[in-house]
Amino acid sequence: MSARAARGQRFSGALDLWGLGYVFLGVVLATLAAWPVYDSPRALVVGIVGGLVGMSVAVLARMLRWGALLAGVLSAVAYVVVAVPLAIPSALSSVPAFVGGLRDAVLGVVLGWKQILTLKPPLGEYQAVLIPFLVIVLFGAFLSALLVLAGRRLSTLSVIPVSAMSVFGIAFGDTGTSSPFTFLGFTLPAPREWVIGVAVFVVALVFLVGAARLRRAQALRIVAAHNITRRATPVWLGIRRHVLSGAIVVVALVAGLAIAPAAAGWSDRSVLRDEVEPMIVVQQQPSPLSGYRSWFTAERADETVVRIDGDPGDLERIRIATLDSYDGQDFHVAADDRFTRLPRAAAPGAGRIGLDITVGDAYRGIWVPAPSGLVQAPTFAGARADALADGFHVDAGGDTAITIAETAGGAAGLEPGDRYSVLVDAPGRSATLTEVQGGESLLDADAHPALAEWADMQEVPRTGAGYLELIERLRARGYLSHAILDDEAAADWIAGLKATEGYAFAPSYAGHSTARIEELFTSLVDQQRRAGADATPAMLVAAVGDDEQFATAAALLAQHWGLESRVVLGARLPAAEKVPGIPSCDTECVGANMTAWVEVRASEGEWVAVDVTPQFSQLPSLITEGEQLPEHPTVPEQPHSESLDPPQAQSDSRDGEAPSEPAASDAWAVAMLVARIVGVGLLALTLLLLPLIVLLVVKGLRGRTRRTAADPEVRLVGAWEELADLYVDNGIAMTGRGTRVQGARSVGRPAAERLARSVDDAVFAAHPPTDADADKAWSIVDAERVALRGEQTRWGGLRARLRLRSFMARIAPGRAASRTPVGSRHLALGTLAMAGARRQEEDA
Repeated sequence: MSARAARGQRFSGALDLWGLGYVFLGVVLATLAAWPVYDSPRALVVGIVGGLVGMSVAVLARMLRWGALLAGVLSAVAYVVVAVPLAIPSALSSVPAFVGGLRDAVLGVVLGWKQILTLKPPLGEYQAVLIPFLVIVLFGAFLSALLVLAGRRLSTLSVIPVSAMSVFGIAFGDTGTSSPFTFLGFTLPAPREWVIGVAVFVVALVFLVGAARLRRAQALRIVAAHNITRRATPVWLGIRRHVLSGAIVVVALVAGLAIAPAAAGWSDRSVLRDEVEPMIVVQQQPSPLSGYRSWFTAERADETVVRIDGDPGDLERIRIATLDSYDGQDFHVAADDRFTRLPRAAAPGAGRIGLDITVGDAYRGIWVPAPSGLVQAPTFAGARADALADGFHVDAGGDTAITIAETAGGAAGLEPGDRYSVLVDAPGRSATLTEVQGGESLLDADAHPALAEWADMQEVPRTGAGYLELIERLRARGYLSHAILDDEAAADWIAGLKATEGYAFAPSYAGHSTARIEELFTSLVDQQRRAGADATPAMLVAAVGDDEQFATAAALLAQHWGLESRVVLGARLPAAEKVPGIPSCDTECVGANMTAWVEVRASEGEWVAVDVTPQFSQLPSLITEGEQLPEHPTVPEQPHSESLDPPQAQSDSRDGEAPSEPAASDAWAVAMLVARIVGVGLLALTLLLLPLIVLLVVKGLRGRTRRTAADPEVRLVGAWEELADLYVDNGIAMTGRGTRVQGARSVGRPAAERLARSVDDAVFAAHPPTDADADKAWSIVDAERVALRGEQTRWGGLRARLRLRSFMARIAPGRAASRTPVGSRHLALGTLAMAGARRQEEDA
């Protein structure tokens, strides 16, 4: 090989290195875009190393002259080899863990996407959440590198997968964007997203311009190596190219700066995470508050609910469920609440408290008892650890945790003996309600007339301080009772209260429906009217119930005061303020420690806990209007009264039913159901047909580009290439060696030889071909296409249009000689030399 030819060969290597450099920059940008999703150094390792592995596989396949199929198999093998050490390093601890990690790596290609969508960012290294990102960068870099190494025809298509890799971080990210950036009075709403988007565009533009210049330089050196003279390129053409390139970059930057602020205000940002429904079985569960009294039965009052190991420090409460919606029958979790996965990325440190929790015999269900402020998913232990971890979800505020793992009996959730460790942030300064201002009532006063009347009778201001005064009066005028009968089932809690205050039993019904709460407030209103304006506090005691009724009443009072409220079921820890009647628990929480309280939102947005357990030292007394009670009344050890059998329905709460949802129009519901089914069906069909649609579009664009080229000579050569690809897709073999005429003769079709001779005559003629020559060549191609369709069935013609052979033959150089009309490099150089010799003779 001559020195000039060797230099031309080196330029081909420079072009490949230019393309690979572009792919690597695309991997770096994709890694930066995905950083907020993971916020872990491991994500950087997965992105960079995974991209380099994909590029290396493509380079190796190119060096070995393998086709796309073999290269794809090699990339899959490389993925399996590096997936566990790169994306699931925790699986390297043991052989069983490695086998499980390898299983997660394989299944994660299909299932990993849903896992990261049901987790709350940042994901860290939790389980196999890095697998989808590894798939994106490894196979994206592999495909991009294959395209840039395939030559001029396909290298420009590498822009598509390189740009698509950066979309991962946006599509699978959180709903929020980066904080706005202000400079010289101009505010950019999402600077990080804007910088990454512009960088992807500019890098792609630089790659395309640079690749075009390298290819041009390579072609000129090849021509020079064969002593072919060429005319000098006008200087103004080079200047124009540089000016246009710079103008495109400037336009992109200006357009991004102009559009970003407006686009940020068009609508809320939507990501894939927002479109995935969490695995919620909560709506199928009865309200936890409806079964509150069951904790105080003889069977469960002394049984362990949870055992806590570790120092809870300043933690005041452990919560089971947070109930934020009331439908007139039950307090339950709102139907539109979202439950997501919580990654395990945090580490113990200052300001964080770790506790080990064991589920006792008195508890089972989907609700996971835990303090508020979980910073990561619990670490479960035992035989069901993996299932419990996979089924763990928290609500958007992190206040309610559930696990939907299936139990041996076919139910869902925790069961006695399950163990887990939690890590929570130590509580900071508690917010207060004293400065909160109330507002217009959030409650329907017509549905709660007794509540509204009692609240108005208290004549307290509509402020946070006024609300706290209401609750103090409510608790002081109530009386604690967990049962309707003083029988064996209620003996334990009655004995416990008698031991502290000389408790006297008073019956009360369960339930917290509107009717039950209105009955409670009606008794308070009637008692206050009968007692008169000068009544002592003891004369106003009238409402009998427990935390179930009083928590509901307090939450509804907050709403009547214009404040947001919710009910929480759980237990108080030693750091909490003592509440008579329901003792706190330390290392072991039993049924008798279970309580319910109200949380009201403060002006800072924080939730403030308000205890609502009523007193039990002053027994209610029925008085007539104007009657004065003794100054020092005698409380009997036990009122002498006959117990009547209660009605069959002791509770007006529908314990076995799921919380009802607002009624909707049947026609509208049916229409929405049909629309959803049709939409999902169309989407699935579109996804199935998308590869075929893309293939047809790409083939159409390829033919259009060849047909509409500005130079008639290029259109002539394009007609020949189009016919050759047509033969390949229709299964007609054509030799790739020799001249066009020789290739056409190997086909055995008159149209092929006629077009080959026409192209050769036009290309090597003394005068350049005309538009008429190009149109004549394309008419031969069109006629041959029609002839081939006439020789096949309709199904055969469709298969020919959907075949990839014409693309694969150009990607796989090793098989190009037998499938495509592309000649060898020596033949191409010979053609250029013959063309140059004829032009020199013409000039002489």
